[in-house]
Amino acid sequence: MFGTEIHIITFIYICLLILILGFALIRVSAKEGNKSFDLHFLLLTFAVILNNVSSGLLPDKNFNINILSQNVIAYTIGFITIGYYIYFLSKYYSLTFKNYLHFNYVIICLSVNLVVGFIIPYVITGNLEISRKFFLIIPVCFILFLIYIIYKNKTEDYLEFYDQFRKFHAVAGLLGLFSVVSVPATMLLLGDNQSIEQSLFTIGYFFIGIEYFFYMGKGRNWGFLSDLTERETEIVNLIIENKNIKYVEIGSKLNISEKTVSAHLSNIYKKVDVKGKKGLITKIENNKIRLGKK
Repeated sequence: MFGTEIHIITFIYICLLILILGFALIRVSAKEGNKSFDLHFLLLTFAVILNNVSSGLLPDKNFNINILSQNVIAYTIGFITIGYYIYFLSKYYSLTFKNYLHFNYVIICLSVNLVVGFIIPYVITGNLEISRKFFLIIPVCFILFLIYIIYKNKTEDYLEFYDQFRKFHAVAGLLGLFSVVSVPATMLLLGDNQSIEQSLFTIGYFFIGIEYFFYMGKGRNWGFLSDLTERETEIVNLIIENKNIKYVEIGSKLNISEKTVSAHLSNIYKKVDVKGKKGLITKIENNKIRLGKK
């Protein structure tokens, strides 16, 4: 298309993404909503656009850059985008994988794999197919591990919310995760199939985008419980079930000391931005939220 390697479907995605980026910029400039989330969403949108552009255009024999360098650039941009995507999901969505995989370790492992598993073999052999298959070993293992985690923790527990928005939030998070794991799976099974690869990779982002714009006018501070740890979530669940529960009762149920309960609640109040248990209960009831298991 336009004398380049870009496919029509990829071009459509890029146009839609640029439109979303424009609306998001307007929202940020208007100083509405959650500033931290808005900025992270902007960065994610920009990264997805950059990934679609680089995957669509590169490699191209018409460019004055050798094919090897173009492929290295495209794969590096793809890696950076996926890395940030994982960070975004782990920060704003209560996905079970973040209890098993430390983000920093994942990025270090994938960075080393990009250099040792792809760039060096590709420079030495000049063979993209061999280098790609060697590079995909660790990402495929990562996918299998994620599937095991999701199976072990039961997806239905993750989707167990009374509130429709929280259900959609959960679905968007799972589809975002699907988008991430679809990249190495598509590369392994189909090679450089631009249309399918970009469609699978972008679909999760579109659900996150729908959630972002659907919720922006609701007046709620969405995701204010998403940063809670597993133990903190258990404590909040106990408080929701029994508003008059005492510290000693929480400690007894969770087999932790009263002092530890107090420390956890202090952290919870800071994360949720309330002054105490009464404020926490009020905020949760106003948002009609029910926490599921993490």
